Amino acid sequence: MTSVIANLDFVKERNVSAVYKAIVEHGSISRIQIARQCRLAAGSVTRITRQLMDAGLIVEQEQQTSERGRRATSLAPAPGQLQILAARAGRTRLHIGLCDISGKLLAKYSEPLHPHSENEFTEQLLSALKTFLRKKKKHIRCLAGVGITTPGLVNSATGIVTFMPHLSVHNLPLAEHVSNALGIPCYINNFIASMALAEHHFGVTRDVKNSLLVSVHNGVGAGMILDGKLYEGSTLAVGEIGHIQIEPLGARCYCGNFGCLETLVSNSAIEERCHKLLASGVPSTLKARADMTAICKAANKGDKLATDLLKEAAGNLGRAIAMGVNLLRPDKVVLAGEMCQAFDVIHPVIKHCLNTQTVSVNPNLETKVVYSSLYDSPWYGGFTLVRRALLEKGLILQHIK
Repeated sequence: MTSVIANLDFVKERNVSAVYKAIVEHGSISRIQIARQCRLAAGSVTRITRQLMDAGLIVEQEQQTSERGRRATSLAPAPGQLQILAARAGRTRLHIGLCDISGKLLAKYSEPLHPHSENEFTEQLLSALKTFLRKKKKHIRCLAGVGITTPGLVNSATGIVTFMPHLSVHNLPLAEHVSNALGIPCYINNFIASMALAEHHFGVTRDVKNSLLVSVHNGVGAGMILDGKLYEGSTLAVGEIGHIQIEPLGARCYCGNFGCLETLVSNSAIEERCHKLLASGVPSTLKARADMTAICKAANKGDKLATDLLKEAAGNLGRAIAMGVNLLRPDKVVLAGEMCQAFDVIHPVIKHCLNTQTVSVNPNLETKVVYSSLYDSPWYGGFTLVRRALLEKGLILQHIK
């Protein structure tokens, strides 16, 4: 009997989530279209949509008059009803955003983040989230959950952070801490993986089922969408493209290996090489302590030192991406990070690597290289984690009486 009840609960969760997902993703859709898309009986769709309407989650909209003179009725998400709190806890800054279910940003906040321990990190995060909710109270209707992204290794299933590259943590149950403090469900994941999912939901990979997002910032990492789903693997270390060895005799990486991609193409690696070349007298328009943004701007203006630095980095990055393309054959590769400010400089180099270092299957189906449309919106990763839970994992049932 218990197994029968469990199966019925699973079917209900799946059906309600599927119907709500169809309405949210289409924006406006009829009951007949929902039944066809979700492969549900008309009676089931009517019952589920009535529950969603009673909960204030969807509304009816009158459309144009049909051929028989009757006004067709469609269903749409209730504007502003469900909201999502999202945060990105990076190495040096904390970004917080409040969004509606469509992804529209309602409020945002950012502050420096320099913790010395996991306790300080957790305390600052919780304090900032509580303060944000208190100050933005007038904007808040109904919070569905909070999504948080961090660098490092995250077990998204358990909500535990096991490693951060800049902070000593030991199996930090971050989702549990946040959920207990705020009284709402919390979902966490690695920032880059979450951004790959966000690009698939809202950005430049919406039109494809397989994509690889490669982010270059303090480190280098990758997020993979395979067959329309975020690939998270059975272990935590997924997408660690930054630790592919490029130069066996290169500099030692914090992971213990030598010559990792991250030691060659991260922002700090490029900036350090730039500073050394400037100090040695190499002519350039760049200042002595130029950062990545300045290097990109100079390269765009034709500065030789800046251009050579970025092309060298793009060549190393392209080699690693080519390995990923040979393994996964994604439809698109998405580049993210400050380096993309000089996309016209690095793109030809990376494309050359793909053209010469990958197996060519069909010239008309070659992997496209584009840059992220959401990288400058750091809350979108956490937002997408909660949105996925609402549309695919049954979280919506918590809002139906």
